[in-house]
Amino acid sequence: MRRLLLGLLAVGLHGCTASTPPSVPVPVDGPVTFNGHVSRLLQHHCQECHRPGEVAPFSLLEYGDAYSRRNKILSMVQKRKMPPWKAALDHDDFAGARRLSPAEIDLVARWVGSGAPEGDPRDLPAPRKFPNGWVTGRPGAVFTMEEPFTVPARSSDVYRCFTMPIRLGGQGWQYIRASEVHPGNRKIVHHVVTYLDPTGASVALDKADPGPGYTCFGGPLIETTGGLGGWAPGMPPIEIPSGVAWGIRPGAHLIIQVHYHNPGPTAETDRTSVGVHFAAGPFDRALNNIRPVARGFRIPAGASRHVVTAEETVTRGDGFEAISVFGHMHLIGRELTVTAQLPDGTKRRLLHIPDWDFDWQLRYTFKRPVFLPHGTRVQVECVYDNSSANKRNPSSPPRDVPSGFETTDEMCNASVLGIVSLPRRGAVGGHLDSPPGPS
Repeated sequence: MRRLLLGLLAVGLHGCTASTPPSVPVPVDGPVTFNGHVSRLLQHHCQECHRPGEVAPFSLLEYGDAYSRRNKILSMVQKRKMPPWKAALDHDDFAGARRLSPAEIDLVARWVGSGAPEGDPRDLPAPRKFPNGWVTGRPGAVFTMEEPFTVPARSSDVYRCFTMPIRLGGQGWQYIRASEVHPGNRKIVHHVVTYLDPTGASVALDKADPGPGYTCFGGPLIETTGGLGGWAPGMPPIEIPSGVAWGIRPGAHLIIQVHYHNPGPTAETDRTSVGVHFAAGPFDRALNNIRPVARGFRIPAGASRHVVTAEETVTRGDGFEAISVFGHMHLIGRELTVTAQLPDGTKRRLLHIPDWDFDWQLRYTFKRPVFLPHGTRVQVECVYDNSSANKRNPSSPPRDVPSGFETTDEMCNASVLGIVSLPRRGAVGGHLDSPPGPS
């Protein structure tokens, strides 16, 4: 089962989407048990996905669940395949790292090595509580798929895009402070990504494809400008700080890309929604985006290390407070690095993914905003392996791979989401695809 998470905009997060689990007591001198130790580790790192109704293939809420899969759990955490977190191990400036510490991995190894005992029932922590409904409260506006979409029984990896006009009542730019994706049927919705289509080009794709929406494995198949966030199990909604606005261009369409997975014996239907909260009161800062994108490149067949780069310069106001970073390639990508070169020549690495995996594309949020002065050059470097030795290469024998939107094409881009100051308080708004100001 693919686990593609395309650019989920986990930024400026406030509050929690579930009850906070108790801390994991490591290191431990005495015996390691499920009730006393491993259950807490699973609550922290695993249960957001591994519970009934979510997308993981099995639950890890109970002792029996973990015991029957104890060896697989140990193998996956020792190989650092679970929990998913692709940033380099020496990155320590990201919030919410989904990565087990060496002490936690050792805790699992000691538990399995000692026969995986259950332990004293009195040591078992209270179950985690996960929210239902709108986490951020009743939205000011809700956008819902215009028709239900049916996913046949025993279907996996169905990627479908649904487009709809954004009608908010005003004629000009509209400004919001929070956005939340609400999956309609969590039994089959694996993850959701949203995109803003400024021209309405997605409408033609929808009309050309029978049934609601259109097939869009790998992306929306058109140029887009940011989005309204996304959803995956455990992913909080977007809620940006007060005094900051997030703009939506007049006439834009919202594209909701949904990854469906329905292993069950019956067909299931879904109508996913996106809720937004409008900005209230004056604001003097805007959410914005730096997006270095490489275009028109070709990766030769047989090349085991082909490098592509792109860059964009910070030209907005006095500078840019970077709050999160994201990179994107396709199947033959091997390594990705995002670097900021400041005007004084200083270089700062914003993101390094040494072992790219198309199935795990995450947005990484900084613990503290990273200030990028006016004139900073943000560069993305993408490394590809288009040789026959690459087991992830979809072509055998390898072929020249062009840049493009198809999954078997390649892309090289990055997104650094941040906050820019506006010229005067509350007078104008910022948006994701151009300098802040009136359009």
